[in-house]
Amino acid sequence: MKKLLWLVLLSSTIFAQSFYVLSGVDNYDAIVANMSPKTAKYSEDIKSLMLSMSKEIGVDTTGHPSSVLYFLIADVSMGDTIGLKIELGLGEYVLRKGGTQRVFGVTYLDTKLIAPDFKDEEDVEDQLADTVEDMLEAFKLQHQDDNKKLSRAKKSVTHETFAKEMGYETNYEAALTKAKKEGKEIMLFMITSYCPWCRKLENRILSQVEIDAQVKAKYVPLMLNLDTDKYPEQFAKTRFTPILYIVDSKDEKIIHKFVGYSSRGEFLRVLR
Repeated sequence: MKKLLWLVLLSSTIFAQSFYVLSGVDNYDAIVANMSPKTAKYSEDIKSLMLSMSKEIGVDTTGHPSSVLYFLIADVSMGDTIGLKIELGLGEYVLRKGGTQRVFGVTYLDTKLIAPDFKDEEDVEDQLADTVEDMLEAFKLQHQDDNKKLSRAKKSVTHETFAKEMGYETNYEAALTKAKKEGKEIMLFMITSYCPWCRKLENRILSQVEIDAQVKAKYVPLMLNLDTDKYPEQFAKTRFTPILYIVDSKDEKIIHKFVGYSSRGEFLRVLR
């Protein structure tokens, strides 16, 4: 579990994008819980920024007590310095698999630490405003990215059924034989079970009907789990998923390599 958490935290830094998913988030109440007496007077301004951002992305912010987007601001000790911990989170009721009762969980979280000079009111205001605006901008951009439609047609898949529903090979040797026979290259999609960006690539990109058609016109698609499946050693050198490899079926050399969900744009340019 410690290894998993370390990988998730490190990956979130590498890919510069939250591993939380904001698709389908179309309503919440916006609240500011400011525990710092040093910044309490800015609470209404922060809420105004939240409401403005929410309106921009088309989220309804009235009458939704079961779902909240919140800023939590509190004083925190940073060695010999007193700083501010600023947390932007989305809390909502979710239904666990196999459950009948919804539980309240945090489904998005972004945390920043700042150390303004509390003797300088202008510095406090500037650092707080800059941080809040940056966090709201990151939330906005991810919400827009997670909810945009790349095409009108999309197959309905889950991670457990993705390979079967999409017609991907799940054995390296079988895919290699098929690719040689059809005179195609292999598109190897490397995943892990705990990778949220893999789920995004499955649901947001590879399940799009038009993209799937382009993939299969050029490649034999193959899906393998980095941790549990068998494959040549050359594909084990990169441990951060998702990874898309384009492999020459004649000599098994890697022609292209796309690491992380953030590389989807480069992949789509090569695909087209």
